[in-house]
Amino acid sequence: MNLPPPLDPARHALFLDFDGTLVELVDRPEDVHIPPHAVDRLAAIQIGCDGAFALLSGRRIADLDHFLSPMRFVAAGVHGLERREDPRGEVVPLAGPAGLDAIRLVLSIGVTEEPRLRLEDKGTGLVIHYRGFPDLAPAARELVTRAVQDEPGFSVMEGDNIVEVHLAGMDKGKALAAFMTHEPFVGRVPIYIGDDTTDEFGFAAVKALDGISIKVGDGPSEADFRLACVDSVHRWLGVEPVSGEGSMKEAS
Repeated sequence: MNLPPPLDPARHALFLDFDGTLVELVDRPEDVHIPPHAVDRLAAIQIGCDGAFALLSGRRIADLDHFLSPMRFVAAGVHGLERREDPRGEVVPLAGPAGLDAIRLVLSIGVTEEPRLRLEDKGTGLVIHYRGFPDLAPAARELVTRAVQDEPGFSVMEGDNIVEVHLAGMDKGKALAAFMTHEPFVGRVPIYIGDDTTDEFGFAAVKALDGISIKVGDGPSEADFRLACVDSVHRWLGVEPVSGEGSMKEAS
């Protein structure tokens, strides 16, 4: 495994995915947990990097705030369709939910017909979850494809046990590149850590900026470096296990 170099807060800008990177993947996204001492370490890194620290996630920024409270941080949510460029600023949506109304209706009917599928409505994005039922992957893809049909201007992405649709024109890589043009990120070497196919956009953006791309887990990737799992990410970040615990993993 090609392990990444250590974080240098004096010159690096750190961008992190959330699910599968900072927290373990669980059947119900609302059940994830990150230990308070890990949040404290992230806050210390944010200070050490002079604020050049951001979360890039498929989740809404409000969800990230909930799990990482009391931290406040720069963030891109729903794959960049929400932005917060200042930790104390407001969340700015780049698109409204109304454009997804027709697709939302078809997906709502679809999950009623197949209750093992679950619809997550992010406002600016819609996600069909099939975690726990891997045999439903083709059904999830077919449902989203049928909902979108030939409608222009939408992007469909597959991730870990999900199929997601949102308005096209934005991804984690574009959000990262935009952040890098502003203080306190400008002039720093970006690092991006992520685990899923949607994080490949972030890896490509980082590599274009001569930064450091780190893939979490197995599977093909354009990233230059690897970390084995969430525990490995925590160790790389300098998060120490709680006394008496041999792992950072939390029971879901």
